[in-house]
Amino acid sequence: MQPPAWMKPRAQEIFGRLVEWLSRMGTLAETDEHVISRYCTVYVAWEYAAQQLQKVDSLFVEVLAPDGSLRFSRPTAMAAQAKDCGEQLRHLETVLGLTPADRTRLGYGAVKMVSDPVDAMFDDAAATG
Repeated sequence: MQPPAWMKPRAQEIFGRLVEWLSRMGTLAETDEHVISRYCTVYVAWEYAAQQLQKVDSLFVEVLAPDGSLRFSRPTAMAAQAKDCGEQLRHLETVLGLTPADRTRLGYGAVKMVSDPVDAMFDDAAATG
């Protein structure tokens, strides 16, 4: 599966990695192309906002009344973008089964990447016992 030509290069890179991950998990379907495309484009927007937020000290803008008192505060544009994109990503991650809890809930056979030292000790003991 190839990324759409209209995607930004960074989104295309993420598309390729995501397709590879889903293929290895055995969950990739031809019909996933559009949801994967949405995930990648939203991810790039979230990533940009998160990078911009690393350059500032505050996520909020204070709006003052004419007398100088604090009227209200609101999120900066990048904070709002990061939050909105983060919520969209969480939904898409659930749909695609990209978190351990989602894979379990969806019944995917996730492979444990890191072995537990205690499990390994009992496995060794059982093999030599």
